Amino acid sequence: HVEVLQEPVAASMAYGLDSKKKDGFWLVFDFGGGTFDAALLKVEDGIMKVIDTEGDNYLGGKNLDYAIVDQLIIPHIQERFSIDDLLSDDIKKEEYRSGLKFFAEEIKNNLSFNPSHNIYVDPGECGEDDEGEEIEIDLTVTQEQLKNVLAPIFQRAINNCLELLKRNNLNGSDLNSLILAGKPTYSPILRDMLSEQICVLDISIDPETVIVKG
Repeated sequence: HVEVLQEPVAASMAYGLDSKKKDGFWLVFDFGGGTFDAALLKVEDGIMKVIDTEGDNYLGGKNLDYAIVDQLIIPHIQERFSIDDLLSDDIKKEEYRSGLKFFAEEIKNNLSFNPSHNIYVDPGECGEDDEGEEIEIDLTVTQEQLKNVLAPIFQRAINNCLELLKRNNLNGSDLNSLILAGKPTYSPILRDMLSEQICVLDISIDPETVIVKG
């Protein structure tokens, strides 16, 4: 008989049960590429049990990327080039947004570790504008600019966690550990928001590999 291990339990196991936080309530905050999952675990005498979950199947890293595209990259292009016709065509607009997503990921990933990031894209690599001119991108994004874009999306995930805790008559101060999982949780913007609204984070394990290690 083989029992399938739940991902939140796997993430928690990566932190080990020999820590001072052995017993109590643990919250796993799993922000993936396309979905968000929060799991509340109770740990007693080395036994982990998921007692409740919350989540959003339409919330993840791709939402962050497209927010950067829509609120930072496209407005930057509009300031310098004419793309009104392109944006008025729904099919072409979606194709163009998808093409810009790669550069949004670069901005997001670099700003997880740096106060600002400049992205330069050679003329033509982002296509042509309505008048046939090759589009060039030379954009510097700061942490503060990124925070204005990403905070509302991260807040949706945090609200899920707050609802999960409330449903179980708990507050952030009742948690023994808040464990991060998923590459987007590297973001200092998210980490500050979680620390302010829920509790101090446990960041002793790499969130990108925590479930696999567990």
